[in-house]
Amino acid sequence: MRYTGGDKREKQCFSSVDSNYNHTIKRQNFEIMKTIGTLIQEGSKLLSSHKVESPYLDCEIIMQHVLDVERSFIIMNYADQVSIKKEQLFWKLTKKRAERYPISQIIGNREFWSKNFIVNRHVLDPRADSEILVSAALKYYPNKKQEMEIADFGTGTGCLLISVLSEYEHAVGVGFEKSLKAYKVACQNMEKHNLLGRAKMFPSSWTECKGLFDLIISNPPYIRRDKLKDLQAEVQKEPKIALDGGIDGLSCYLSIFPILKRCLKKNGFAILEIGEDQNDIDKIVPSYELAFQEYMYDLAGMKRCIVIKRT
Repeated sequence: MRYTGGDKREKQCFSSVDSNYNHTIKRQNFEIMKTIGTLIQEGSKLLSSHKVESPYLDCEIIMQHVLDVERSFIIMNYADQVSIKKEQLFWKLTKKRAERYPISQIIGNREFWSKNFIVNRHVLDPRADSEILVSAALKYYPNKKQEMEIADFGTGTGCLLISVLSEYEHAVGVGFEKSLKAYKVACQNMEKHNLLGRAKMFPSSWTECKGLFDLIISNPPYIRRDKLKDLQAEVQKEPKIALDGGIDGLSCYLSIFPILKRCLKKNGFAILEIGEDQNDIDKIVPSYELAFQEYMYDLAGMKRCIVIKRT
């Protein structure tokens, strides 16, 4: 509690501002500021009531963003008071999370492969499950010093292409993103990670791909159209163009496979993310004169990517 003057009677005379989760108590000549820990606890109760999966963690992340500090600071300084202005921003963002907007859209960034990426409502939220594609690239190309040419189909934030390029200092890459708004985000992330000299973005479909590449990576839309309405509330806030895999969830793969035959170098690899509706996609790979190598699994034991070779 911080006093700014006034006699005893003035300090006893106050008005309470009572609105949903506006927990700032104001008096005539002073304000009561809440602590980091108190706000996180109260915010997590709000998120829990709206069935948010990780309410406490999300409130910590929001507070970290509001105060512009490292998460370790939040954890070690729960007793520190938060200014009225910062508290108001905390509640504004927490209410948005209660409306089930993804946390990355709220704070404007997301970590992937130990890197931070700009995120907004025009791009798919980078997910930890997708890191298996980067791991697969490292498995099939263990020499990090080799020169490589890489293409990324449906680049989105650019998290895959940027993460792979960061592992291979002599590699160059191109990204294809037909959504102009997503394309702009990818360009921002390329610049943020100092890769404009090694990566080039094209605001076009992967069907426009030309040239030959050692590695092609992609996280294409693969959700069956009839399942879109059943997706988690947060996922439904993401761009449908990045989710809709057509009637059977295979339309993007059937578009990509002919391009792999045309654009992969001999003995080059393609690493594509998949979902539950692509469990048997390996059966159609040989019909495109490509060789199925293996499925790789995420931490939940689900098939998460398919590795394909051009022989």
